[in-house]
Amino acid sequence: MAAGRLLLIPDGPASLLYATELVNQLRRRGYSLQVAPTAYDGPSATAFVSELAWATLSGHPCRAIESLDEAAFREQDLILLGPVSPRVFSIFCQGKALSYLQAAGRPVLAILPQLFPDEPLPHKEGGSFAQLMPPGSRLLTGSVPHGLGALGNLLLPSFEEVLAQVDSLLAPQDYAGKKVLITAGPTAEDLDPVRFLTNRSTGKMGFALARDAALRGAQVLLVHGPVALPAPRLPRLTPLPVRSATQMHQAVMDHWQEQDLAILAAAVADFQPLHCAETKIKKGEAQELSLPLKRTPDILATLGALPHRPFLVGFAAESDDVEANAQLKLRKKHCDLICANDVRKPGCGFATDTNQVTILAPDAPPLHLPLKSKEEVAHSILSEILRRL
Repeated sequence: MAAGRLLLIPDGPASLLYATELVNQLRRRGYSLQVAPTAYDGPSATAFVSELAWATLSGHPCRAIESLDEAAFREQDLILLGPVSPRVFSIFCQGKALSYLQAAGRPVLAILPQLFPDEPLPHKEGGSFAQLMPPGSRLLTGSVPHGLGALGNLLLPSFEEVLAQVDSLLAPQDYAGKKVLITAGPTAEDLDPVRFLTNRSTGKMGFALARDAALRGAQVLLVHGPVALPAPRLPRLTPLPVRSATQMHQAVMDHWQEQDLAILAAAVADFQPLHCAETKIKKGEAQELSLPLKRTPDILATLGALPHRPFLVGFAAESDDVEANAQLKLRKKHCDLICANDVRKPGCGFATDTNQVTILAPDAPPLHLPLKSKEEVAHSILSEILRRL
């Protein structure tokens, strides 16, 4: 789903394991990547990884670092200095290299490893990194130890952090200024201290929506049930974990007034035990067990009935008469959009990395999306919402 042209300028021993893996992960993300490794007498990038290896990993011939000028930088969407030694970092913060970067106007993401947590950044005359570089440029310093074998350890940003920064720098900022509430995952309704009722939802769809909205500039509140997935770590995304349907309902009611958009993608339990036993329920001699259940709060219907609610999007995971049931839900719960999917279809149910969704609106024919990754589906859904917002 990602698109963009990156120029990576690696340097030093971190090239050996860290930068090469970063190339792999960026290419898996879908970015077009060209490498301009440093080459000088001493611990340059090419002293640890050959130009042939860089070209093989990136899929493009290496750029000679001496050839980098304004035109070379302007060809790219993002310049990634990473990781670079303090010496090379300083070179790009002054002189011709800096003037080329400033003239090209492309954002720069610099990764500066640290030998120790308290190692100071190199001195930069003329202002901070953000002031010197083109708008949007960012500087990441080390926080996670990475072993380089006999060369020792370096503190470097996690790959997840670097990828999130790259994605956010290159994503369209069409949700900038919007506040978005998203629910995701299942709920867990406790029977006793050991057992609970839940469903097969993993939260992948809701998390993909939250991540894409945050990357596109929204301030996102992600209310999620108990999931195994780690919540996305992005500057504009705030996770709010809950457990039960009642807790999720309360969290949504506490925050809905601040939102421009609410996307309720969670698979919320329709029923919960009438009573939760204080001690573990014993089977004893019983051959059967009856569990009295009561309805849970209907979060979607509650929001839909409010007079000044945010733009409201619901989800309908159906196993039969998908469009008919989703149309009924759209009308009955007063949604602006409903995203429906058939959980029986391969690749469309819970715990999959793909989904196939039909978007229903009160005033338009159904929009059928093809089977795609949940990240791509999330992007398409948010684009359709934005068209209507």
